[in-house]
Amino acid sequence: MSTPSSYLLTDRPSVSIIIPAYREEELVAETITDVVARLRETQFRFEVIVVLDSEPGDRTGYIVHKLCKRLAELRLIERSGKRGVGNAIITGFKEGKGSIFVPLMGDHSESSVDLIKLVENVAQGYDLSVADRFKCGKPNGYPIPKYIANRCFNYLVKLVFGTSFSDITNAFKAYNAQVLEQLNLSSRGFEIFAELPLKVFLMRPGVKIVSVPTQHFVRKKRFAKLSLLKGGPLYLRVAFSLLLSGLKKKKHVVRAKNMKH
Repeated sequence: MSTPSSYLLTDRPSVSIIIPAYREEELVAETITDVVARLRETQFRFEVIVVLDSEPGDRTGYIVHKLCKRLAELRLIERSGKRGVGNAIITGFKEGKGSIFVPLMGDHSESSVDLIKLVENVAQGYDLSVADRFKCGKPNGYPIPKYIANRCFNYLVKLVFGTSFSDITNAFKAYNAQVLEQLNLSSRGFEIFAELPLKVFLMRPGVKIVSVPTQHFVRKKRFAKLSLLKGGPLYLRVAFSLLLSGLKKKKHVVRAKNMKH
């Protein structure tokens, strides 16, 4: 996290919203304008960073460039070709200047009112504030196969890691910037949204986490971003990789204690 720019230099909490974008021309303008309008009503200083993977024929860059001219808080980082949502999130974290970070998808699927709830929790002392899309059941229009896979994976994570996460795969979370420091993130796809909170949970003893029931709006889009068949195994690989590294770490600790005795 680099030194804050002039408009973030304040004793008030500062927020960096990171929007990874790839073919988001349909709803990215609505997402950005809603978030900016809502945050302007609060006490928070903020910036919105769009990290765009640009391809020929995609108007997302054109739309965001136009918005940058009238929204001082908006910044665009444009890269050529599809580099992956995980890579975009990592780039956004490196470029962001806030004390609170929130990844947010560009399809206007989340409520800006819920965004403020997540941010306020971290501002009040939580390290991680997690949005829970499924507290009241399946959101209207959410695909049943995807819902079943999501619930099974989240149950597995709770069982294996002993966490309180009920929607770990949700991108929509607010992080205290300090807990993100020194995290070695490796995911390049959507599985980063599981890797991030699990690494925070495993590598930060005493981390304070809160879950927030939120709305989720299913949007019909021309370009599907997440494939269950391709993405599912990647989520599982992240979970089991972290489990194995955690077990190895415990063995080293036990071995060190035995050597002392």
